[in-house]
Amino acid sequence: MELVGENRIQTLFSEQRLADEQTLPSFVAVWNRAQTKTYRPQRAFNLAFAGAAAVLVCALAAAALWSRQWQPDRRALVSVPSSTTAGPEQIVAATKDPEPKRWEQPRSSSKSRALRLAARRQALLLAANRKAAHEVKALASWQSPTATLLDSPSDELLKSLPQLSRAVDELKSFLPSSPK
Repeated sequence: MELVGENRIQTLFSEQRLADEQTLPSFVAVWNRAQTKTYRPQRAFNLAFAGAAAVLVCALAAAALWSRQWQPDRRALVSVPSSTTAGPEQIVAATKDPEPKRWEQPRSSSKSRALRLAARRQALLLAANRKAAHEVKALASWQSPTATLLDSPSDELLKSLPQLSRAVDELKSFLPSSPK
């Protein structure tokens, strides 16, 4: 019986091999095709790379032109007079710039530049302090999202202390009276 089963398996394998040989190209044909195929040389100039480089150069040029034309608003950094006698009208009049000159470089002394830089630093420090205070408030008011899962209806019983004097009186009532 084993011989019949083995012969059957051998015939199935030989049929499969014949079917494979008929459908697959021969090794010699594939080898010859690979040998005769001419390889075209790779281009030294890659079109995709050149396009990406051109887009990058255009983006950098646009950013350079934009940053060259852009100037910060100088009216926001005007120093307010320190005297308390100046009224709101005088402060508003001092901060108004009648004609903003966009292309001229401001001619300011090093002292006024130092004052503007100090005012800018102070404004940045104030903004950082506000942000830190907001973060502290958020952290202080934080509650665990799973804290409600730890609550149970019997919390009052579990978290309270037993009344010992009452318990002793109740125990005495259950105990038999001892003769004297």
